[in-house]
Amino acid sequence: MKPIPFLLRAAVLAMFCFMLAGCKTFVRLNYGMLPPGDETPDGLVAFLEKHRFPANDLYLFKDSASYFAAMRNPVFVTNFLSNMNFDRNGSLIRRDTTLCQWSGAGLIRELNPDSAYRVWPGLRLDQILPHIEPFGKNKSGQQGAEKPDFTIVVTWAKFIGKYNYRLFNLADAVKANKKARIRVIWLNVDMQQSWHVAKEQRINFR
Repeated sequence: MKPIPFLLRAAVLAMFCFMLAGCKTFVRLNYGMLPPGDETPDGLVAFLEKHRFPANDLYLFKDSASYFAAMRNPVFVTNFLSNMNFDRNGSLIRRDTTLCQWSGAGLIRELNPDSAYRVWPGLRLDQILPHIEPFGKNKSGQQGAEKPDFTIVVTWAKFIGKYNYRLFNLADAVKANKKARIRVIWLNVDMQQSWHVAKEQRINFR
């Protein structure tokens, strides 16, 4: 058997390291992820308008306590900077988290209220809704709307730069679904200036 050429071995090793690192390494290197900074609601709206992202149904955490409570939930963290799909009863629908975060569009397009889905224990919609509030030009929110068949919570952040295009493109998947009533909550996860979070508590990505 001939030895594997050096360049081929190097390519295989690089691919293996990439697989171990996961999608977030790819995001940081290719989508312009910046160090997280303190933000304001007005600054977030300006960012959304600049990039022509949806500027309705915007939410953020009410305070730092609510934010850190979510960040201590392992299921929330697993789905961080991604989308979470909740059924009519508020249960989180399980999806394949080994895939990159933007792979959720296919599932959203096919959500059907007549179908049965496996649920993911450890996080329910009612653990999120009381701790978030609408912001932006339209602050009415959707929480009092007619009960939807599904609620999609998409967590996004200004500091992840162009990766937000992958997240906000999920709006097209929602529009393409003609079988279900779907509520979308665009939940921002940037830290807010008004929280006055100590430096040692700030979120950090490596």
